[in-house]
Amino acid sequence: MAFADKAKSGAWAQRSIAQAVQAGVVNGCEDGSFRLNGEINRAEMAAMIAKALGQTDGAAGASGFADDQDIPGWAKGAVAEMKKLGIIKGKGANEFISGGKAARAEAETVLLNILAPNNK
Repeated sequence: MAFADKAKSGAWAQRSIAQAVQAGVVNGCEDGSFRLNGEINRAEMAAMIAKALGQTDGAAGASGFADDQDIPGWAKGAVAEMKKLGIIKGKGANEFISGGKAARAEAETVLLNILAPNNK
């Protein structure tokens, strides 16, 4: 997939992006761009992780988070599965906060949760 902003990314990024697209982990943005330097929100992070782990059934059951109604339909199944697997946890009063930015520390925690022995 050729993104409209491909020329703005370095060769290292282009190769990684192409691999992620080929693996079905990322699709890019609605406007045809990738937004290399853009931030992702927690819903997008959950969807990408679910795809990377092969959890692509898209079943949109209740996530179990207090703000379940605020999770976009396209991400709800991924969020529910990532919570079930113990990969993603809520914040504060068991809220997912789907539109919140995914902080570096959250991404690190998610990676560690994926690598944890009970998640294999």
